[in-house]
Amino acid sequence: MSSRKRAVLALTAGVALIALSACSSGKSGGEEGGGGEGAIPLGYTATLSGDFASYGLEMREGIDLAISEINAAGGVLGRDLTTEVVDDEGKPANGPVIAQEMCDNAEIPAVLGFSFSSVALSGLPIYTQCGLPIVAAAVTSPELSGASDIFFRTVFTDAYQGAEAAKFISDNRGVKKIAILYQQDDYGKGVADSFSEAFEAAGGTITSSQAYQLGTVNFGSTVDSALKDNPDAVFIGGFYTEAGKIVNQVRDAGSDLPIFASDGAASPLFIDLAGANAEGVEVYAAFSASDPRPESKKFVEAFRAEYDKDPSSWAALAYDATYVAAEGITKAGSTDRAAVAEAIRGTKDYPGASGTISFDADGNRVGELTFQRVEDGAFVVITE
Repeated sequence: MSSRKRAVLALTAGVALIALSACSSGKSGGEEGGGGEGAIPLGYTATLSGDFASYGLEMREGIDLAISEINAAGGVLGRDLTTEVVDDEGKPANGPVIAQEMCDNAEIPAVLGFSFSSVALSGLPIYTQCGLPIVAAAVTSPELSGASDIFFRTVFTDAYQGAEAAKFISDNRGVKKIAILYQQDDYGKGVADSFSEAFEAAGGTITSSQAYQLGTVNFGSTVDSALKDNPDAVFIGGFYTEAGKIVNQVRDAGSDLPIFASDGAASPLFIDLAGANAEGVEVYAAFSASDPRPESKKFVEAFRAEYDKDPSSWAALAYDATYVAAEGITKAGSTDRAAVAEAIRGTKDYPGASGTISFDADGNRVGELTFQRVEDGAFVVITE
């Protein structure tokens, strides 16, 4: 998104605020109405309603679990944590409005979120202006790299993930020709571009690269076009909603080609949508519920006890983001935003549920992806 467009969005924030007042907003992480007297509120904004609410709701589950644990252990600086929650509805125009709302609440020392990079990008100039640090859990756009010294993320960037996926497939799966299908937005294009560049650099051939719109149901012509050039495999860069449909339609077309997908498909809901056709599909993500590390096992057990299901990557990444923010406040010794941002910036090898977490000079996470395969209806970490 251009600087000019962000400026326009910021200038029209007052108009958008009227519409935003109808969005879902609330508190969690303590007793009804907040974490009690003197509670420290963490801002949380994501898409929590509509067709793309699942990631935001999964992140909130991770955040709520982390806050519950932190408060049970004595809180932060002797105070409970709570959350100020605002539904951004996935609309970039709401980004600056919410950012101003968070900035104006002097009690908020850090913000968690977002579902869409476009929403984060539109609000980032305002967060930067008021010095309010962000620890994001799901936005992967390379445009956010180094965009502000108060922006950090526990998720890996599209550029890193796409390149790592291409390397993994080239080195380990013997794939020389691949067809790419990607959703037409910052996320899908970012993944597809970095994947294509790295795959071709490794000597591979992209037989076709096709964009599709979010909400597409019928992929018949897209799938036919992807298969007609006889690729060795198919790579999908997109959310689980469309990825599940694509997998089903590739199989309905009679193809048994290997299928790989981005972290947007690393959700139990992908398996629900694709059913038996999900078997054998390989994805990458920052987290797997089958990770044997003690920190991961502890998180998974607590999540299952609380929600009676396995956590998604988004729940784990948001859980870790909450702990990173809490650690930042603790290290800062106060809720001063500049001090908290500086403490978060110094995060080094934090032992999170999704792996160790450090941040580079651009606020990006440093670490390693996991590659997973659907086996018997569940994601299993690939070790071979």
